[in-house]
Amino acid sequence: MTIHIRQAVADEQSMLRGIISGAHLDPTHLRWQNFVVAEWVGQIAGIAQIKPYRDCREFGSLVVLAEFRKRGIAAALIEHCLASEHGRIYLMCRDNMESFYARWGFQRISFADAPRTLRRKLAVTAVMRLFGIRLICMRRDA
Repeated sequence: MTIHIRQAVADEQSMLRGIISGAHLDPTHLRWQNFVVAEWVGQIAGIAQIKPYRDCREFGSLVVLAEFRKRGIAAALIEHCLASEHGRIYLMCRDNMESFYARWGFQRISFADAPRTLRRKLAVTAVMRLFGIRLICMRRDA
């Protein structure tokens, strides 16, 4: 089977928000124009985006729907998004995902080395540590 990746379209905005909400991911800065959609046999299988901020670009909102996992869809989405990036790209993830993203050249950075926008996001999510969830910031230099 083949994975087809394409740009999201305007009428998919509510679907994108629903997937992000269902995955309990960051619901901010969700503009359909930033998203790509992975299709598997004509069905939406996953999504991802590059969020542009004033001080950085962040890869995020990577979700592969449960019934489509273990088929290389996450890797295809990451590679598609990174293919057009020529500068530094950041991401925030749970600390247990560090080795996964390292395969694409991402390296953990300190809070102090993160761009201001991501430091603010990390500070807001610090309360998640009370529930055993630790977020880290990673950077990839092109």
